[in-house]
Amino acid sequence: MADTASIEKSHFNIARRFLEATDKFADLPAVGMAGDDDYMTYRQMGELILARAQSLGPLDPGDTVGLLSENSPEWGQAYVAILARGGAVVPIDPLLKKDELTRVMSESGVTRLIVSPKYRAIAEAVTARFEVKPRIISLEKTPAVSGEYEPRPSDNPDSPAVLIFTSGTTGNSKKVVLTHRNIISDMDGFIARFSFGPGDRFLSVLPLHHTLEATCGFIAPLTHGAAVYYVKALNSREILDGIKKHRITHFISVPLLYDKLYHGILNAVNKAPAPKRAIFKFSMTATRSIHSLTGVNVGRKIFKSMRKKAGLDSIRLMVSGGAPLPSEISINFSFMGIDFVEGYGLTETAPVLCVNPSEKVKFGSVGPPLANVEMKIHEPDPNGVGEIIVRGPMVTPGYLDNPEETARLIRDGWLHTGDIGRIDDDGYLFISGRKKNLIVSAAGKNIYPEEIEAELLKSPFILEVMIWGKKTDAGREEVAALIYPDFEALAAHLNKSANSITDDDIKSVVDAEVKTLCAGLADFKRVKHVEYVRHELEKTSTKKIKRYLYQR
Repeated sequence: MADTASIEKSHFNIARRFLEATDKFADLPAVGMAGDDDYMTYRQMGELILARAQSLGPLDPGDTVGLLSENSPEWGQAYVAILARGGAVVPIDPLLKKDELTRVMSESGVTRLIVSPKYRAIAEAVTARFEVKPRIISLEKTPAVSGEYEPRPSDNPDSPAVLIFTSGTTGNSKKVVLTHRNIISDMDGFIARFSFGPGDRFLSVLPLHHTLEATCGFIAPLTHGAAVYYVKALNSREILDGIKKHRITHFISVPLLYDKLYHGILNAVNKAPAPKRAIFKFSMTATRSIHSLTGVNVGRKIFKSMRKKAGLDSIRLMVSGGAPLPSEISINFSFMGIDFVEGYGLTETAPVLCVNPSEKVKFGSVGPPLANVEMKIHEPDPNGVGEIIVRGPMVTPGYLDNPEETARLIRDGWLHTGDIGRIDDDGYLFISGRKKNLIVSAAGKNIYPEEIEAELLKSPFILEVMIWGKKTDAGREEVAALIYPDFEALAAHLNKSANSITDDDIKSVVDAEVKTLCAGLADFKRVKHVEYVRHELEKTSTKKIKRYLYQR
């Protein structure tokens, strides 16, 4: 009979899972850069993981090691190498400024900092501020080491694997501890809903320090025999070229990138000759009508040639998470014959909690909970709407050095997400919005900004929008909108150049759009104040708007 303790160690240890995979799938492609012909096999990846672990030197239990780099195969090797030494990874956002980096390194207590050549200079400038300087280890393609190394991962599945600084859309970041059990439990729940393995290929576009990408786009595929390719630049052309060249089967991203990808497709359609534009519009209308009448999606057949021409015919699944997604995007991708699903989770849950099954999608929902997630609505109103609370093996033990916030987060064994939603009779979760973003009208009505944002984003003249409650002189909150217009769409509509669009031009077109789109909303939800900006709204590295910068 197998030793239960040894099975537990292997099953709930990320480094052991990786090293087992490098043996099991030794000669299969593992990682590469999008656009390149070369790739690294699982055997080669395993050898480099061990070499990087050796270059780290011994780590004591609880030692934290910073990882500062752009996305690359080397990032993942360093991540696993740290865990193979029994340490914990501090994945660092490379877009942070010097003061922010200093705070992250100081508060996480890193003893070593692995850094790519691109960020070496800023790393040296930051470490120079420390009295006891963390050791800098260069993340070269080939580590300079000699001899062999026997990995010694932690035997405790509940030991910390990563320490993550939340992105701070409210301006206040926290240090989330995720254990080996947290991450692997979440990964196993995700994979149980979407099977993949040898022969599948993922395109990696989200920052690897983002928990969604780390769990679902890095650890999950590379412990199950799939290959991962990293884009060199984050734009629609690079993404589409990567999908086409490497015959990508799985793609995980955030709503903003899907929105840009979808509008890239629409722009290509709009530039096509009139007969082709007409065929596209007719095909989409026919697909929608047939689905409405029969429940059958014929888009896979109708748009087959279009997907092939666009290089999207290899895609088996697109997954969106990290932020609310306008349902129109998921609907249109699905009607073009691509399995497109939306999910939901938190950094504090490693991160996935819910995701739509591809065979039974409910548009507008983030799907039912994973099999190993317990979920309920706390203090629901008469419509069943209330705070979403969860428990399960993927729930963080808490925030480092912050017992007060941990106690607010986890109460009586349940993690309080701070998100508001309802669960339908089929067990699917529908999210209304964030509790902290809630606007309360003068009559005491609850207004969820995300609902209004989704409505306004239906306009072809609005690229980005943020809704918040603007305080009046009487102390009440009224719905306000901050809008970044689509200047190219305005220019085409007004027959002017984008650079010549005036403030009056914007107001003449977009004010009317706001009024029209709000007409379908209850009176108390309608936008009362509109402001415009001529630049993208500032976002976190995971493409969420930093609301605290604009609310006033």
